[in-house]
Amino acid sequence: MSINFIDLKTNIATVITTLTSKPVIWSDQNAPTPDGDYIVLKIPTVRNPGGTDWESKPNAAEEIETQGDREVILSLIAVGETGMDILTNLDSSLNLSSNLELLCQNKLAYVGLESEATDITTIIGNSFETRAAAEIIFRISKNYSAAGDTVPAVTSIDVDGTAQGENSVDPFSIEFTVD
Repeated sequence: MSINFIDLKTNIATVITTLTSKPVIWSDQNAPTPDGDYIVLKIPTVRNPGGTDWESKPNAAEEIETQGDREVILSLIAVGETGMDILTNLDSSLNLSSNLELLCQNKLAYVGLESEATDITTIIGNSFETRAAAEIIFRISKNYSAAGDTVPAVTSIDVDGTAQGENSVDPFSIEFTVD
């Protein structure tokens, strides 16, 4: 399944900025940080939550449409005196049904916390920088065929070769087709 990470990052940043009213930046960038409180975002992993993806019946061209869900793990670091408040309030905001439309517009579903907000205050030079970290899980759904990708259907299987039976001394030939 191919994922457009630029669109995904844009959608996530829109949701986080809207719900926290704080500027967001993506980690591992060589750019200046915003003044005041801000949030650093990173997607460390995208995982398959299990199960199989949905597949349609083959069309006349023997292609199938597929749809699959993926879980996006989002790491957040809130930098500033109110970092813990920002992250705990974000979790509460994501759970509100009043924010469901915002999530739907950005093609995201909030699953829950991967890890609770934790204080990770650090020393920079001779002073402390107050930080809090958490990981949250979003679920996305991807339609493979919407991106122009096609998946060919398996219409038959040919088997040709030799086999050795458990109690057989000599191998024997096999050949068959399953349609």
